[in-house]
Amino acid sequence: MSYVEQVQALGQSSEDDAQSIFDRWSDGELTFDEAVALLAALVAAANSRAAALADLSLAATIMHQIGEPVATLGLTAPADDVERLTKASRTLLSLDNVTPERVRRLARCEPLDTAAKAWSDGVAQSRYVDGWVRQTHGSCQLCTWWARGGQVWAADHPMPRHKGCTCSQIPTRKEITHDRYRR
Repeated sequence: MSYVEQVQALGQSSEDDAQSIFDRWSDGELTFDEAVALLAALVAAANSRAAALADLSLAATIMHQIGEPVATLGLTAPADDVERLTKASRTLLSLDNVTPERVRRLARCEPLDTAAKAWSDGVAQSRYVDGWVRQTHGSCQLCTWWARGGQVWAADHPMPRHKGCTCSQIPTRKEITHDRYRR
């Protein structure tokens, strides 16, 4: 299973678990505060797994490119994740028009965003990387435009993203041929 598939599976798993929390709350099995705490903890745990997955996958990708062992960088989810996600969960569940779709979207998009941010931070920090190419997954017109036909971006240039984006950064070095990453 590829990195992108693993991140998508993590997002789907988080989304499914969030649906269960929402259903239990809607059915009166959980109090408001219990639902908020469970949703925040669920998403924070998924974010931690997403950051660790990005760290491992980036190291493996670079290792494959240069042909020698590369250590992980110790990338992590933001330290204030539980506090931030508790506030987001409380706000979301307080809405008069809260829907299960909105709760699922929070639980799915957070790990996708965390993985992408961790990967991007790793690309910028790695001494083995001097740039990156956007690899699109799907046919989103915005992502295709952002890819700019395989343009190589500086390692510290953040990759623009939208909610639910599954594009990835392919790390590059001067001696790597960039043409193989063009679509």
